[in-house]
Amino acid sequence: MLYSQEQLDEINRQRELEELENLARNDPDTLVVTLPGGQEALIGKYADDYVNGYKSAADFFQGRLNHYDGDLNELADEMNYDGVVPRPNHMDFILDLGNYGDDLLEFIKDSYHCETLSSYLGI
Repeated sequence: MLYSQEQLDEINRQRELEELENLARNDPDTLVVTLPGGQEALIGKYADDYVNGYKSAADFFQGRLNHYDGDLNELADEMNYDGVVPRPNHMDFILDLGNYGDDLLEFIKDSYHCETLSSYLGI
């Protein structure tokens, strides 16, 4: 049986949704991070199997920094440290990065819109 492109797209969408639901069940702490432009990233033990997925908060930071070709100012702007009143500036970004220390995941949660994958999927 031949499928139309629309049918193939729907089959692929359903398959991806099932995979994400399995990920949410296997790792309930997987985090969905909303990026600029409406894109999402995943952070979790098994998330690196997915496009825009990262195994750890440090991997996520490195990926975002790579996205901006190493420009820390651009990453700070993405994380709402653009200096536009009443937001903090780039120096505040550096200070906060140091203050969060080893808890980069909390820094991400405080700087981006985040939710668990199970909450995101409504399961």
